[in-house]
Amino acid sequence: MGAFMRPSMTSMLCKLLTLLALSGLAVSALAQETETSAAAKFKREFALTDANKDGVWSRSEVNARIARMRVGKGKADQAQVKKLADLWFTTADINDDGKVTEPEAETLLKTMFHRYDANRDGKIGGGERAAAKADLNKR
Repeated sequence: MGAFMRPSMTSMLCKLLTLLALSGLAVSALAQETETSAAAKFKREFALTDANKDGVWSRSEVNARIARMRVGKGKADQAQVKKLADLWFTTADINDDGKVTEPEAETLLKTMFHRYDANRDGKIGGGERAAAKADLNKR
């Protein structure tokens, strides 16, 4: 990704990353998500999103996945979906080869997990999930 990103794009990317992290960390309020359990859920999600089963995500697969995400009670505007998908893809495609491998996507998931594991206990609990949602609402 380029060295400079407009503030609005940075905010949109942070929102998207938070949404993706929260969707991967969706557990009951009393439960705690560990890095291992989040990675296992993500592994299943990766396989489901890989529509052509070639072992990597294309931009169109990421776009389709983000388009399926709920925003409030509705779906996101398609123009915004494309922008967010492009931002996510550019961030996740570490080696800039035009595809996102599972290890590249897992790197991004781990980064977000550590961002929201405020007390560094290796778990995302209800309070941390609530803080992540609050962070999302501020952006």
